[in-house]
Amino acid sequence: MARSLRLAIAIGLLAALVVGTGTVVADGGRGKILDTRLVGVPNPPVTIVGVNGAGAAWTTDGSRAKLFADGRLDVEIEHLVFVSGANAGKNTVPMGRVAVVCNGTVRVNSDPIPFSVPDGNAEFTGHLALPSPCFAPVIFFTSVGTSTTPGNWFAVSG
Repeated sequence: MARSLRLAIAIGLLAALVVGTGTVVADGGRGKILDTRLVGVPNPPVTIVGVNGAGAAWTTDGSRAKLFADGRLDVEIEHLVFVSGANAGKNTVPMGRVAVVCNGTVRVNSDPIPFSVPDGNAEFTGHLALPSPCFAPVIFFTSVGTSTTPGNWFAVSG
């Protein structure tokens, strides 16, 4: 148990160091602060900056995200699918959402977006109301969740 906890903490810190090199400042700037690939959930799933991984392993072919200083976010999900099991190579989840975590704790979610079944493709282009400052942003593609329980992540910047 302690080893799993140490591993999860190490992975979370590594993700923050690798992808968290930018700072979002709500000053009207339009510069790109993060341009990153997205990677699927490993097995066993991990929690990163308070966002739980989905219950099964996922993989993706070239998913990408770009975050701009003015809060604009472009995310392209390509072939995000289960790694193994009866649905290996397929997506069975019809909706997802994009989430950005700032400062290690503040989570901002998009509205739900279509997530193609069985291909596992989705696109999001829009603005999120990020806090200022937004240090070490981490971008997730998650399940929709509920009004009281945020969704778990299928893919994360990294």
